Amino acid sequence: MQLIEENDLIRSLNVMVESYMSRNSQLTLNALAMRSNVPVTTLRRLMSSQQKNEIAPHSVLNIVSYIMREKSLSTILEKTEPAVSDFLRKHFGNFIFATSGTHSYDVNLNVELKDETKYLIYKLAANHNGTDLMTIVDNFGAYGKKKADEMKKDGLLREEEGRLHAREKNFSLDLAIAATHLPALVQFYKPGTIAQGRNSMFSLSESLSLDAIAEIKKIQTECVQKMHAIMNDSNFFGDIPYFTINLSETMLSESHPGDLQ
Repeated sequence: MQLIEENDLIRSLNVMVESYMSRNSQLTLNALAMRSNVPVTTLRRLMSSQQKNEIAPHSVLNIVSYIMREKSLSTILEKTEPAVSDFLRKHFGNFIFATSGTHSYDVNLNVELKDETKYLIYKLAANHNGTDLMTIVDNFGAYGKKKADEMKKDGLLREEEGRLHAREKNFSLDLAIAATHLPALVQFYKPGTIAQGRNSMFSLSESLSLDAIAEIKKIQTECVQKMHAIMNDSNFFGDIPYFTINLSETMLSESHPGDLQ
């Protein structure tokens, strides 16, 4: 059954790419790979029907998002073929349902925010009140100012009344990229200030069954939904840049394509 589903996915993607290439006859496969941020070897295997293993979830999302010119994850799920939609829902559904489908996915933004400093600046600028140059310099020095200037020039940041705002306030990022930035985010954690009531940290571990892990993920999803609602309620808006990381994983060495959650 799984093999049939994978074959349906490959066929659907093959048709989608072939149709797009026929409408854009001057476009080469190499150019499409570059623009959609997908390895050209993946596209070649896909087009020659030689894709033997399950294609990486983010490669599928990047291809579909670029060809459809669509950034909304929920809209992509609604408009793609069942084989593609089911595959994307399997890998990205938790994220969409946790945030009510309000976040956008931008292939080009993923490329830009591979840069750690740009990522951190963009997160600050994505807050409802944006950020300012003084905050950027205080946290990232002259290098941060240089990166902020580059982002303004490239249209990633816009300036309004002395504040810098992100082009996309509600954005999602390839989990493989976001994971590389986790150590930098954790560096902002200040255990010495816990008495001020602004931070928290809980670390739990145990050997569990798959059913138990599913229950924990369900609780986490519900928790994220509630936190997301608070963060988007204008009655709670303030001036403190605040972040939370909701992360769980098995303590095993495994190599699987990343999912966005």
